[in-house]
Amino acid sequence: MDSVVSVTRLEKNVDSSVRRAIDRVGGMASVVEPGETIYLKPNFVAPRASSHGVTTDFEIIRVVADEVLRCGGRPIIFETPAIEFDKRKVYQALGVYDFTRLNNIPLIENFSDLIKIPVPGGKVFRSLRIPRILDKAKIINLPKLKTHVSAKMTCAMKNLIGLLPDSEKRRVHIRGVSASIADLGRVFKPILTVVDAMTCLEGDGPTYGNKVDLGLIISGRNMVSVDKVCSQIIGLPWQEVKYIDLGDGSPSQENVHVVGEPVEEVKTRFDIPQKSVFFHLGFRLIYTLDVVFSKIFSKPFNRFLYSTGHVGTNPKILRERCDRCGDCIEACPFPSALNIEGYKVNYKSCIRCLECYLACKREAISLKGISKPRK
Repeated sequence: MDSVVSVTRLEKNVDSSVRRAIDRVGGMASVVEPGETIYLKPNFVAPRASSHGVTTDFEIIRVVADEVLRCGGRPIIFETPAIEFDKRKVYQALGVYDFTRLNNIPLIENFSDLIKIPVPGGKVFRSLRIPRILDKAKIINLPKLKTHVSAKMTCAMKNLIGLLPDSEKRRVHIRGVSASIADLGRVFKPILTVVDAMTCLEGDGPTYGNKVDLGLIISGRNMVSVDKVCSQIIGLPWQEVKYIDLGDGSPSQENVHVVGEPVEEVKTRFDIPQKSVFFHLGFRLIYTLDVVFSKIFSKPFNRFLYSTGHVGTNPKILRERCDRCGDCIEACPFPSALNIEGYKVNYKSCIRCLECYLACKREAISLKGISKPRK
């Protein structure tokens, strides 16, 4: 079943659709044995909800955890956001703490015990430091299907970056995202991948693109095969996604068997970001500077840049349009970030979730930066 990829259309509800997607690739009992600890790896990259096409839908996580429990396994959530975001604020804004508490699913937040492991056949890494608990761990990958400004697409393989500590994430971005992702695929071999392709993201992903409603759940045991099918679905030849081309252990495209919906019937051409060489060099430079900056100031360099309000996608209150109705404050998970009396945003408190921008009916909040998602 390793070369089988299921494309399941969302019909009655998420619960039945996810279970059907898992059954189509062999069922949870084929990969989980009683007594095993199973780490669930969703995408909580930023404080933007699944309804915006950015993070994994909680209902998918709940159903997968329930399937693991039915097989006698113990599900645990392991994930870390992008370096530029504060983890606790991301989890608070998304509702991760409430979700894990209500569903009694343990959440790993702190991991200081790291081990150095070899990367067999690595393109850019000979070794990586990973949390000890993930060494030889059984992982179920729960990515979100999105475009990406650096890698063109982010889905199963790229989702593995969230398993690394920040120090290793810096190395990934400095040495080259695509080759690094391929190396991660040589270290981590998820037993199952279930892709949230219900509401996706195109354009300037992975955080500030525009949402696309696909209404799909895509699953498979081989994450490279899953990524090949997902790239086809968004109209992107998989050969143009470098980390897939560099991936190891994938059946050839001819041997990938798609069950469920035919790819051609669900194919939707996404807006794929095309960034200049200078953009990619600047991207890597920020992380290079961060190596020194973070050691001196104990804070990521890009997080500092965004907190100035001069860099990145940030909200701005337009005095001439604002009537101080308070809708933005009600929508904001950290209301102290907004001062509607003075028409100002406190960028040191702002987490750039853009809920204020989306909630404003008078269009009194605009966006600064290159990436500006539509409402």
